[in-house]
Formats: sequence, C-alpha cells, structure tokens
Amino acid sequence: MFSFKSYKPNVLTAFGVIFLISAAIIPIQNLIIWGPDFVHHFFTSPEITSEKISLGVVILGITLILLGYKRQMYVE
Repeated sequence: MFSFKSYKPNVLTAFGVIFLISAAIIPIQNLIIWGPDFVHHFFTSPEITSEKISLGVVILGITLILLGYKRQMYVE
C-alpha cells in the first residue's frame, strides 16, 4: 500500500480536507437552527436539498483524499 514516510504532500489532499470541512458546515448549521427532526426530513425528502449536496461534496472530498494518497511514480 503506502507508507506515510514516503508520502509527498500534494494539492489533492488539501482540497479534499477543505471539501470535507465545507461539507460539514451546512448539516451542523441546520442541526443547530432546525433540530434533528427537520434535518432527517431534509435528508429523506424527494427534493434536492443542501444536505444532499453536502453528501455529494463529502464523497468528492474523500475521493480527492484517496487520490492524493495514491502512490505516484515520480522521476527524479
């Protein structure tokens, strides 16, 4: 797999972390304002809501982090 000692930081992991942080803001904000019952309704309703978009952003962030950790062959 990979080891953290040979890992070179790149922009994909940074963007992945930023996407995860920004995706967590909307559901937490709605939990504070509306409460858990409404947030559950927003997740399960048939309409496209910001909570569902934030789930897509979480998936995108995890994908970016995994691509960032993928070992690449660098010619040095």
